[in-house]
Amino acid sequence: MVQDAEGVLVANIGSYMGGVDLWQNEDDNYDNFDQQSMHDKVLEVVSISGTWHLGKLQVGLSRARRLAQGQSIKIQLFAMFPVQIDGEPWFQKPCTISITHHGQAFMLKRVAEEPLGPASAIIAEVLENAETHNVINASQKRALLHEMALRLS
Repeated sequence: MVQDAEGVLVANIGSYMGGVDLWQNEDDNYDNFDQQSMHDKVLEVVSISGTWHLGKLQVGLSRARRLAQGQSIKIQLFAMFPVQIDGEPWFQKPCTISITHHGQAFMLKRVAEEPLGPASAIIAEVLENAETHNVINASQKRALLHEMALRLS
């Protein structure tokens, strides 16, 4: 575990606290982790070093420390520990917490106000899904998105 960590976050969504990008896909060259995706059934684990760090994350002055990725995450607690899941806090007795992906829900997403906004969002989602299911690879997805952007602009 990271020495200055005061919290560990496990997520499979791209944002936290009203839009903070914890995983920061655009900076994927600085470590050996894969990009975050809601569609890959992989969970991301990051650490934070306290409330000051959370505030700095909120305004873009810091980044969360990437710890792990996996389809199954196990956290072993050796003493009573404060835990929070989806906003609900409690003190957890010593145990092993196992977290896995379970099902998939449709998410609402804001699209541009322009007439092509909804169609563009659908196309991007279809291509993301195709990449997740290995129908196309990441470079093919980028090429298709680039070509569509050129033709739609």
